[in-house]
Amino acid sequence: MTILLAVPMWLTWTIRPIDGAKNDPIIASVSIQRLGELAPRLQPHRDSTIVADLHQLVRFNLLNFGEQPVTVSAIALANLRGDTLTCDLIPPVVLRPGARYPMSIEVTKGPVAEAVHVGVDLDGRCHWVPAQSLPLK
Repeated sequence: MTILLAVPMWLTWTIRPIDGAKNDPIIASVSIQRLGELAPRLQPHRDSTIVADLHQLVRFNLLNFGEQPVTVSAIALANLRGDTLTCDLIPPVVLRPGARYPMSIEVTKGPVAEAVHVGVDLDGRCHWVPAQSLPLK
């Protein structure tokens, strides 16, 4: 089975720290409730310099341009220091052919590179495949 995944849209925001904040996970999928908590602390991320442990919200669309449905069970992003950060998607997301799914990921050890590896479920096992970045028009 050929798996063809792409990222046609990518946005990042820096999340401003707050005093007394709890320890956030290194990487996690963001729920609507969590997005509401983070919204007042978001600012556009424009600086490309490496800042130690930059807290970010990463928003991208994942597109299945293959001919078969794909079950996405995990996402991996690499920070600019070379660490690979992974998180499971619970529940997994099924992408039908041609389907696009919006992903929101919170990362506390950023900034992250604009590249996504996707854990797909094949025969009950997770296989990692890269998602191709599509150029903006």
